[in-house]
Amino acid sequence: MFLAGDAAHQYIPTGGYGMNTGIADACDLGWKLAAVLHGFGGPGLLASYDLERRPVGMRNREASLRHSEVRAEIAVVYRTCLPSGLDDEAARTEAGRRIAKIGNAENESFGIELGYAYADSPVICADPNAQISNDPLRYVPTTAPGVRLPSIVLPDGVPIFDSLGRWFTLVCVGAFLGEALKAAAARRGIPLDVLKLDAPEAAKAYGRGLLMVRPDQHITWRGGACDDSRAADAIMSRVLGWDANLMTWLQRHH
Repeated sequence: MFLAGDAAHQYIPTGGYGMNTGIADACDLGWKLAAVLHGFGGPGLLASYDLERRPVGMRNREASLRHSEVRAEIAVVYRTCLPSGLDDEAARTEAGRRIAKIGNAENESFGIELGYAYADSPVICADPNAQISNDPLRYVPTTAPGVRLPSIVLPDGVPIFDSLGRWFTLVCVGAFLGEALKAAAARRGIPLDVLKLDAPEAAKAYGRGLLMVRPDQHITWRGGACDDSRAADAIMSRVLGWDANLMTWLQRHH
């Protein structure tokens, strides 16, 4: 049994994270269920759902609590600065100053909304040297494995997400087309589209190299090249839950 959305987590409404978190749950779980039903999803793929989504759910819950506490602080400002109502202009000015100092994180936590990552997931080819911001307020785009592919608009006016394939997409930015990865995907019957990007905007946003993007738009592997068939097989094995080391880990923890 798999739980998603409000069946798995209910939040204080501040921040509006309940619906966002539930939709991301469905995006994560949906493609994994489909991959298993199509036969190319491994036995460890579905187990990764909880491992990826639970930390994000906990992070979002804590953020909604912080926003609720801020609302309580603002209520104190109203009571102390405006005990007789809104007629005193000086009191209103002082209340506004204090509220502005408290901040507007409830509506400006872009790190919470866009910066969540699955860097520790067993079906992500993690980069141990990658820097992924954990700032709840600030979103810092990166191509580190585990994050959602940063958004750009291509020169023809099409958003990058509308150019990705239905399943996995190998995004090639000024690099070779990753023939070894294409062959490895074909051997396993994994649908893999190739998106070649030469626009300066793409190189500026993503750097030059290869990015493997999952159906939920999260980057699952990145590299400058992949010409070795054994390495390509290992990558595809890991990202779809067939990795033998992953199986051992799951047996120990479940």
